[in-house]
Amino acid sequence: MRIGEEISKNSRAGMHWKRVPALVGLLLAVLWGCVDPYRPPAISAPNTYLVVDGFLNGAGPSTIRLSRTQNLSDNKRVTVETKAVVQAEAQTGGSFPFTDKGDGTYTRPTADFRFGQKYRLRIKTNGGREYLSDYVTVLKTPAVDSLSWQAQGDGVQFHVSTHDPANNTRYYRWEFEETWEYYVNFFSRIEYQNGKFDVRQEDISHCWRTEKSTSIWLGSSSRLSQDVISKAQLLKVSPSTSDRLRIRYSLLVKQYALTAESYEFWQNLKKNTESLGSLFDPQPFQAMGNIHSVADPNEPVIGYLSGYSVEEKRIFIARTQLPDWRVPTLYESCEPDTIPVKDAVTEVERGLVPIDEILNMRGQVVGYSMSSEYCVDCRTRGSNVRPSYW
Repeated sequence: MRIGEEISKNSRAGMHWKRVPALVGLLLAVLWGCVDPYRPPAISAPNTYLVVDGFLNGAGPSTIRLSRTQNLSDNKRVTVETKAVVQAEAQTGGSFPFTDKGDGTYTRPTADFRFGQKYRLRIKTNGGREYLSDYVTVLKTPAVDSLSWQAQGDGVQFHVSTHDPANNTRYYRWEFEETWEYYVNFFSRIEYQNGKFDVRQEDISHCWRTEKSTSIWLGSSSRLSQDVISKAQLLKVSPSTSDRLRIRYSLLVKQYALTAESYEFWQNLKKNTESLGSLFDPQPFQAMGNIHSVADPNEPVIGYLSGYSVEEKRIFIARTQLPDWRVPTLYESCEPDTIPVKDAVTEVERGLVPIDEILNMRGQVVGYSMSSEYCVDCRTRGSNVRPSYW
């Protein structure tokens, strides 16, 4: 029973209300004094398990990424696994070595994996430990039939539809990339370079930002007579929490076919990462993958190897297609500062970015307007290189 419920119960039984604050204080003091911080071993243990991320592509290049787990309290960058030997092996014989790129990624540039055939992954780390995946069948992913959107009161809801005429796929996973166009508050006409102020040669006021999905999106037609996914809900984009919908927005959806086993893995991982909130929510458990240590079967290995092709579809939304929403710029608090000539270099060295010259009646430069890098240089959030698909 919650503290508030206990107080309400006692007050209905005749407790005088002046005693309630004292009771609350006593309860909180007792609870605080009796509870010791608990740090599960998984948080503080120095375990660095292998993480395998990637798939065997049946219609293009394949990439496998190797890294190591880290503690929840560890704020350092993820440790990548380099100098490993990675190769795929066909069940019918033959091996396909991957090229070490030196940054934890291992690539196979050609489409060597045939649909309907089984392959496994063999990894030998620089430390001499060897890992093998189960054999997996390479699936051909059906095309995305449609990617649609609907403007609702609280944002834009996206849906994806697909089907497999052969009724063979049944299990699907989606990832997406969001790209949107934006401007900063000020157009910077000048810059400080090589010891002097001069006309800026590059536009740093107009940019594009791309973000990849971090959630897990799954769909299944296993309980239907036909292998059809009709308008499965994807993300919803709010007009009030970001500037995504202010000018022009694009969503690229990538679709993957899954086996029943890989679907179960991703579903369990989704529960672990997205469904926690209280003691009454599903509790975390280890999502068992299909990659194992050769020397120690009990050693945890994080990841699930799959084989499939990738299907994509992109959609664009212009601001004129949406309701009259008040979409923020994220630069509402930006204001220019007026800097005298004698202080201009010092302020640039402190981090301010020049916007323009300030002239007197005679046309002489008497100062500069400046603002923070965030307010002037759009590259702090994205890239000023126009995407090829824009």
